[in-house]
Amino acid sequence: MDVAGASFGVSQNVRDALHHIFETILRLPGLLLLELWLRKFDVNIKEITEDMLQNTPLSTYLDMSRILEFVHTRNFDQSAATILSYSVLLLCAMFLMLPLGKLVQVYLHSLSLMLFGFAHYMSIRYVQLEQTSDPELKLDDFVKLERHGFHFLAQLMLSVAQSVVLRMESDVGRVFLAVFTIPIVARMSSVPVTKLIIAHNIACSAAMLFICIYVLNRVPALLLSIRRAYRQLRAILIVRGIAIGAMTVWSRLRIAELLTSAYLTMFCVRMYVEVSENDRHLNGTFSVIMSAIAECTSTPLSLFALALTVSCACKLVVKAAQWTVGGVHDERHILAHGGCTEALTLVLLCFQIGILGMRIEQKVFLLGLVLFIVMSALLQSLYEILEPQMLALGAMPSAPRSRHVRTVSLAGILILAPIVLSGSIASFLPIDLWCVIIVSNCILTSIRSVSTTIVYSLTLIDNRAAEPWERYDDLVFYVRITTRCVELILALGVVAYGTVAALNREWTVASIVVLVFHTYFNVWRRVHSAVSMIKARRTATKNIDSLDKATKAQLEQRKDICPICFMDLVEEARITPCRHLFHGACLRKWLSVKNVCPLCYQNLVIVEKRKQNDLGNHCPEERNEMNRGNHDDERLGVDLDAPILAHNRNRRRNTDEASFSSEWDSESSSSSLDYTINVVGRPYAARRRFRSVGA
Repeated sequence: MDVAGASFGVSQNVRDALHHIFETILRLPGLLLLELWLRKFDVNIKEITEDMLQNTPLSTYLDMSRILEFVHTRNFDQSAATILSYSVLLLCAMFLMLPLGKLVQVYLHSLSLMLFGFAHYMSIRYVQLEQTSDPELKLDDFVKLERHGFHFLAQLMLSVAQSVVLRMESDVGRVFLAVFTIPIVARMSSVPVTKLIIAHNIACSAAMLFICIYVLNRVPALLLSIRRAYRQLRAILIVRGIAIGAMTVWSRLRIAELLTSAYLTMFCVRMYVEVSENDRHLNGTFSVIMSAIAECTSTPLSLFALALTVSCACKLVVKAAQWTVGGVHDERHILAHGGCTEALTLVLLCFQIGILGMRIEQKVFLLGLVLFIVMSALLQSLYEILEPQMLALGAMPSAPRSRHVRTVSLAGILILAPIVLSGSIASFLPIDLWCVIIVSNCILTSIRSVSTTIVYSLTLIDNRAAEPWERYDDLVFYVRITTRCVELILALGVVAYGTVAALNREWTVASIVVLVFHTYFNVWRRVHSAVSMIKARRTATKNIDSLDKATKAQLEQRKDICPICFMDLVEEARITPCRHLFHGACLRKWLSVKNVCPLCYQNLVIVEKRKQNDLGNHCPEERNEMNRGNHDDERLGVDLDAPILAHNRNRRRNTDEASFSSEWDSESSSSSLDYTINVVGRPYAARRRFRSVGA
């Protein structure tokens, strides 16, 4: 424990985290005050009850509308109220822009004002007690002195506490802190009880004068700090530009953390008010939550805070999903799986429907619709994380069993959660085009999760087989094409419902635009993708069927391995026109992407079947290159032109790889991933067998 360095055995990371939390808590009142200041323009005070201070529960003091009513009903002149109202903006700027040391001083001065208020309360209490006691005062006994002495001592202790908080070094200032001892001294000096209130008023006037002098002496230093902070912000924007500068200011002031904390604070307070005032307890939990969210979302600031809160929640869920599947946290884009898509969706939809100017009942309904859309987008993001990791996991024989269990559990959640969400949407919202689109997206996520789980199971079976499963590629193709057909049926159902609604005059410009985009992206593109997949599959099957099968005698004589999966050629193999041998399943996957030989990159055109019993003359230079050290040179034969042929072949292969990569990128992600896993990603034991062939 480093006492001198004030670390107390705490690591630097923990201290930094505590420092950030402490700073966020201290700056939080600035945003809450700004939210109150913005709400005063949208609240009709006459519609709020006027019994706030008359036997009301504690929850009343936490309701923002009641707080605004309390401020509005104070005995203020209109001009003074306007000045104080706009001075709240200065106070907000102080909370948000002052350095942490200066901000702590602001809180200490606020504590000193609270102590002044308590001293005022004790003074008026003393005057009231004296007015009900004996009007004649004789301090001839210690018992008669103790009441006055205890009040005097209490005022003195409050003055000492204020002196310590303010770090006051002036003797005159310390004397002014004990100004509320004036009524006590006056009463002990035999001032009549009827005149004692005058002494109290004098003490109040002196306290106000002292506070005025102190503020006039201290505020310039605070304003200078705010001015210095403003200059720093302006320098950042000038040097780094508006975009980068704004991002820097956003990060340094921790605006996202502040807005999220402010919204969560308002939400928790509103939940307490809803439960305590309406006595709902746990009945109708969803309606209570939605009512609290609607009450807290009344200004553009609170709407932005809600979006950031949703973004933060979605980001935590996505990170939990990434940890569950155990994959690499891919940060290819700042908006990828970071909750930004969900937050942007929420803000755009809320501004489009004008949710801020609506009544609470309408706001609850429309916020429910928007949050359902956000949850649907979140489930889609989780599926995009699950799919590549789950398919890759099926081709990893060395992956721990716990990772398989976590991944399958997440897949089960993504199968069931969209169905539950669809039921909730159908029960909460009326059936219209928006509702049908949301439900179809949820069902689509569930169907895709089922498809991915089936392909994962097939991959596990294939990778644990001694030889590539001939029917594996067919089954995966059938699963994927069935999934595409179901997706197409759902998309056509949405289009049909939208068309019927439009014919019944239940349409708007926005719904027509959504329907057109839905028709293009979810119908036409899916039809085109399915047709392309079927054509590529048919071409690959036709090419495979045109190739000769190697006999068992040829395979036993060769004792070779498949150059694609590095597994032994035992029972089934195909012979290409360039006289290379591959597993039929492996070659079919390759030909679905590129119609060339995987070794020599010669075009595999459909040719007439020819029986070849002698395989001793098949490209000896290429077999020598691919299986160097694995076969006897005398059996293979060595060509003197092999270096020249190899050079020409490598140059042709580099040219073909460029075109192959462009065609590869044009394929769907699922097809390319499936090829990568099931063609290239074979078990490591097979690679060891490949190395041991030549031994």
